[in-house]
Amino acid sequence: MTPAGHLAIGVLIGHASARARAWAPRAVAVGAVLPDIDFLMVWSSHFNAWHRVVTHNLLFVLASSLLLAIPLARRQHVALLAMTTALFVGGLSHLLVDACIDANASNGVGVALGWPFDARMVAPIELVTPSDDGRGWADPLAAAAGAARGLAWELPFMA
Repeated sequence: MTPAGHLAIGVLIGHASARARAWAPRAVAVGAVLPDIDFLMVWSSHFNAWHRVVTHNLLFVLASSLLLAIPLARRQHVALLAMTTALFVGGLSHLLVDACIDANASNGVGVALGWPFDARMVAPIELVTPSDDGRGWADPLAAAAGAARGLAWELPFMA
């Protein structure tokens, strides 16, 4: 799924609570996009091996949620635990969606939930048939075009 799709799902999850505060949907949305920070390295020769591994695991989501929550909670004048939880919920949504929708599976189908302790890729359900051309993100433009098949799963969330 693209970062825009993750953002849309994060906003929906943030608004789902009847008691959601004004800051909560934004925090969940930020958490939902955070694992894709690895796209800053898309032009690196190692990106294909790292994508859905280094930033797509429970340890990264927990650590980044806590680190990001510290300044955000101060700025929004909310409890650190509340902000951390909102960011973490968004990050978990990202991991779940990417585990089920992996159109570019050149480094394995799913996400490495247990990394760095366990490098196995986890994919409970495959909603999109992964590409079998093996190019992966070595050719980012071709990979992005191939990932367009997953847009059918994103568009309803963006409406």
